[in-house]
Amino acid sequence: MKKLEETQTHLGTPIHIQVVAYDEDKAQRAIRRAFAEAARIESAYSRFIEGNELAQLNAQVGEWVEVDDELLELIAFGIRTGERTNGAFDLTVKSILEGWGYDSNYSLQEAEPGQIGTVEIDGIKVRASAEIDLGGLGKGYAIDRMVNQLADFQNVMVNAGGDLFARGQDENGPWKVALEHPTDLKKGIGVVEVNGFSVGASSPLRRQWRNRHHLVNPQESKPADQMLAVYTQAPAALIADTYSTALFAMGFENAKKNLIDLPVEALLIGPDGTGWMSEGFQGKLF
Repeated sequence: MKKLEETQTHLGTPIHIQVVAYDEDKAQRAIRRAFAEAARIESAYSRFIEGNELAQLNAQVGEWVEVDDELLELIAFGIRTGERTNGAFDLTVKSILEGWGYDSNYSLQEAEPGQIGTVEIDGIKVRASAEIDLGGLGKGYAIDRMVNQLADFQNVMVNAGGDLFARGQDENGPWKVALEHPTDLKKGIGVVEVNGFSVGASSPLRRQWRNRHHLVNPQESKPADQMLAVYTQAPAALIADTYSTALFAMGFENAKKNLIDLPVEALLIGPDGTGWMSEGFQGKLF
């Protein structure tokens, strides 16, 4: 068997695919399909792309808008996650982020931020009182869709900037993933052997400017500041990604209390560097 590797940038992050397989040609075709799927999802649902399906919905705030099945499913999942996390996850943070300067041009210029809104579903129609951003779940969804394109292969890893899925093993043994240090990208705090599940990560370290970062506390409309980092594990990347965002927004103490009712295992790093790990979280800390 041979390991094939390729990296492309989609959804604002380098995505690295590794496949260990006997049939190199078949694996390369599957890798191309996987990256094409990531490009399709970005094109349709990134808030940074004008005129796409999400932009068309956001152009009609306050109105009932018919959306396709895929977008409806993503919005419904986001609403359910918000309900399960008492509002710690919110789809309507777009205007807040853009008010802070995290816009399509990455201007980082302060403007008047908007407000959190509500999102309703009626059949195949959606009505939002504020613009929707799928950034809190889009990367995880893309990973799951990419993994589907690699279904014929036992040994696979798809890593999108720390959010990942892996199964099987590489040519040297189990897939091993380092957990980044929450304040120093050159260091790690632990390692996880990943086989058949996803790992999610939320940290402001890579996307900070002034006193801002991209992880919003929706209940206070400000940057979440009661966590340094969250690492989650779940069967699907959509779940791991979305709930890592929500747990970060909750803050350290609230996340510990609420985690028992959520569909993920997690490692939480509080604002003072204190770590806490749920009972089922797999991995070893250094």
